[in-house]
Amino acid sequence: MTRYLFEYEVPSTGKQATFSWIGKSEEEARAAVHAKVADFEFMELSDIVIGKVLEAKETTGNQYYECEGCSA
Repeated sequence: MTRYLFEYEVPSTGKQATFSWIGKSEEEARAAVHAKVADFEFMELSDIVIGKVLEAKETTGNQYYECEGCSA
């Protein structure tokens, strides 16, 4: 699996930022990150533009990822 760092833009507000996601392929990660960013920004999918991949890193078995809502 690979962690992909994408740039994204919200054209209606002009906001530009980055968001990363782990996937088996760039296409899988792009689709998942598009939905997650739309949810995160409280926007429709059509209001979010996912740009280019800024970085791709192979994951290893000794990395810890904390999921949303798992920390106390």
